[in-house]
Amino acid sequence: MTTQNISRPTDIVRQILILLASPLIWIFSSLGIFLDSARSPADFSDLSVNLLVPQTTAFSIWLPIFIGILAYGIVQALPSNRTNELYRKSGEWVAAGLWGVAAWGLVTAYAPDNIVEILATLIFLPTMVALVMGMVTLWQGRTSLSTLEKWLVLAPVSLIAGWCSIAVFVGLNGLVWKFVEPLGWNITATALSILGLALWWAIYVLRQKALNVVYALPIVWGLGFLALRHFSQDGDLYLGSAAVIGMIAVIFAATLRGKTSPQIR
Repeated sequence: MTTQNISRPTDIVRQILILLASPLIWIFSSLGIFLDSARSPADFSDLSVNLLVPQTTAFSIWLPIFIGILAYGIVQALPSNRTNELYRKSGEWVAAGLWGVAAWGLVTAYAPDNIVEILATLIFLPTMVALVMGMVTLWQGRTSLSTLEKWLVLAPVSLIAGWCSIAVFVGLNGLVWKFVEPLGWNITATALSILGLALWWAIYVLRQKALNVVYALPIVWGLGFLALRHFSQDGDLYLGSAAVIGMIAVIFAATLRGKTSPQIR
């Protein structure tokens, strides 16, 4: 038996942390729906004017993400995966990311109004990076995964990493606008700048780290509902158009072959 196949205390800790976090991200993100004492996601969104918040239907993507992460939590916790090097390397990142999402849920539910957006952003930025790193690690080692593992492990982590990759910039836009509004900045120009940053990040990950269409899917989904919001009554034509252009750019980035590896099969 090689040293790689010997179980370490950190392996069990990693599996337990992910298994616990898998349902907690769902529970903590939904506290405001069930408890009067907690701030709801809608209430959190209403704390600032934010032109990058998509139509409400966009957030329905959390249901398959939550279900997928539950499946991932169970699969990675199997004894047979305890000493698996791919689960080890990716699991450390995913565990950090999932607990970051859980912490974000608690903060957005209970933190005071005057600091909640700053705290949420400070938590969400490293959380998103950790989830993307976990996704990239799984992607790079996907040849060692079975077909079932690709859909129960790689796909759910890709979905949550993709959604957080766009959502973190939505939250950042609301926070930035609070600081720049007194300076006389233009609200549309500010939102377009943040949206451009979000698109740069998504395309960078796709072209340089993981040519993964599952990662791109929630980003395109969010941009689609952002476009619908702004093409409806009282929307902003510039932001609606930018969202459509962004969708096209992300689709091309996720499908055009380059120096990254083939897509998930």
